[in-house]
Amino acid sequence: MRWTNWYTHPADNRYHVFEFRDSEMAAEFEAGLKAEGIESEKGENEEQDLKVILFGVHRSVFKQALKVNHLVHGKRRAPFIPNALLRWGMLIITGLVILVAWIGWMKS
Repeated sequence: MRWTNWYTHPADNRYHVFEFRDSEMAAEFEAGLKAEGIESEKGENEEQDLKVILFGVHRSVFKQALKVNHLVHGKRRAPFIPNALLRWGMLIITGLVILVAWIGWMKS
């Protein structure tokens, strides 16, 4: 099981493979690679009736391609805590706990 959408090419370790199951994300990734001037190879694979779009990039430009990958995923990422009231409530409670701990440390 992979935790990321990229891995080292199984046959040639000079290349890394990025895989996308969403064609829109793949198109964004491809446009980002072209904007950064990164050469890549594009391919498609079928996995359990699901089209997987693959991009191969050389390891010398892997960090730039990984940055593009992170930007593509970041644009579509949902907030960790989607409810704004809950999110701010947790931040305030956390801040209060830290403040009480700091005050206790200063008094001891």
